[in-house]
Amino acid sequence: MTTTSRTADVTEDSASSPLARGTQALTALVHIKPGRREQLRQVLATVGERIASGQPGPLDEIGTVHFARWVILPDYGEEGGLLFTTNYDPPWDRYIQDFAEKAPDSFQLIYDNCVGWPEGGATDIEAFKKYIRDNSLPSDVYYRAYPMARVREVKSALRLKQSFIDALDEASR
Repeated sequence: MTTTSRTADVTEDSASSPLARGTQALTALVHIKPGRREQLRQVLATVGERIASGQPGPLDEIGTVHFARWVILPDYGEEGGLLFTTNYDPPWDRYIQDFAEKAPDSFQLIYDNCVGWPEGGATDIEAFKKYIRDNSLPSDVYYRAYPMARVREVKSALRLKQSFIDALDEASR
């Protein structure tokens, strides 16, 4: 089992640590602005519908996202909280930069409903990074079944598997 400390603290300088190599986790928790929980719920529902439809979206373009999840926690503070959890290919700075470049509108729609969201949103990269760091939670335990497998390697393996299955199907006809 692999455990790691605060993901945002993992930098290229600490890359020699076995915990810093391979897939990383990020967990962030923010308060929802007063009166905005239903609007946020609608935004997340729209994002979820797009993902469920199979349409490519910003997370697909980023290419280093193994997993991402947003959850509204109704009992966190007065209006509730928004929990974001993700597993990604490092380094952290590049991952966050990719969000700023490839998904700023999505992040704006989601986090404009949350307390402390920077005025410049994700396009103000330094404020965006600070917002994430300020709201990140350390992992008490982080398990990774395949810690060194990058997204592109997983996708390549799945394509190879499908090609092999297709070849077997063709040979059996």
